[in-house]
Amino acid sequence: MAAAIQADPKPTLIFIPDISGFTEFVHTTEISHSQHIIEELLESIIDGNNIGLEVSEIEGDAILFFRMGDAPSAKELLGQIQNMYSAFHSHLKRYESQRICQCGACGSAHNLQLKFVMHYGIISRNQVKSFSKLFGKDLIVAHRLLKNNIELDEYALFTRDLMDKTVDWDALDSLTWAPSTELEESYDFGNIKYSFIPLQPLYESIPEPVIEDFLVHEATTEIIKGETIINAPLQLVFDVISDLSFRHEWLVGIKDSTDLNSNITQIGSTHRCLINGTEKDPFTVSHSFNINNDVITWTESDAGNKSNAIMSLKRLDGNKTQFKRIIQLKPSLIIRIIIPFIKPGFRKRLAESHKTLNAYCEGLFRDGKNHRSQVLIEASTVEEASNSQTR
Repeated sequence: MAAAIQADPKPTLIFIPDISGFTEFVHTTEISHSQHIIEELLESIIDGNNIGLEVSEIEGDAILFFRMGDAPSAKELLGQIQNMYSAFHSHLKRYESQRICQCGACGSAHNLQLKFVMHYGIISRNQVKSFSKLFGKDLIVAHRLLKNNIELDEYALFTRDLMDKTVDWDALDSLTWAPSTELEESYDFGNIKYSFIPLQPLYESIPEPVIEDFLVHEATTEIIKGETIINAPLQLVFDVISDLSFRHEWLVGIKDSTDLNSNITQIGSTHRCLINGTEKDPFTVSHSFNINNDVITWTESDAGNKSNAIMSLKRLDGNKTQFKRIIQLKPSLIIRIIIPFIKPGFRKRLAESHKTLNAYCEGLFRDGKNHRSQVLIEASTVEEASNSQTR
């Protein structure tokens, strides 16, 4: 058995962004979507690292960052906080403006908040094979401070030990967006002094997301129109068809689905249909969702290949769903010439695809199962949200 390798203890910055509201969010909402949302938020925080922080571990709703060596300047710390905070809330704002799912997780994600706890002390790092673990009393101090008497949901907390090692801390008031407040609290390891800065002023400066127009307006020539009846309810069929990661499982001629930018279908979801394994393979963006009690329509546009695929689902009696798909291309002389020759092949592949799709959906419904994506649609709220995208 390999022995653990312990590095000499070193002065270390401990930097912990912590998502507020995580416990309630996970325990009271759909676990699948809440997990995806938290993963994306944690990724946005990690991507916002610009002062050379290392990730020790992800602790559910928090990330334990560290940086050994000299303490960063106040300007560095404030810039890092602002960068991560902005990335976190920009992601939430964008998700709220683009979501179509009405489940509890997707509908309440915008309530999540972010705080930071920062400390500076002596830390050692143990290495066991490929695993690295931080140790030290100061690590315990930082984690204890996640529970404190600050009556705010979003703030940045700096311990006195960190402030004393930060060379330009005296200039803090000229660098920060809000005045700091000093407190002292008693913990099981003794009293500790710290300062905190509210983060709400930063939120007010985060711009609203821009709603993009993904439609390929010049794609007006209809090359094929397919229609079929799926022996399963509207909600289930929509879950399956809108799941871009699953598209290759039923669409004939598609080897795989790649380049997905989200695990939850939303306005702006992307995917590439892997056909030949080149950049010319269709790369589409889903948009223009319009959902009501009985009909769901949306469009998948490919700017590179100048095409639109207009999708339509209609609720029928007897737990059946009508599925229509119209493919449009940019008009050209070549398109007009080749359409008569390619239509038979398109129709054949479409018929085979519909057969596979129906078998899968019918099997799920018969067995009382759901598809893995489970995008919840609720007519009144979704239709209203969808309409707001076009205003």
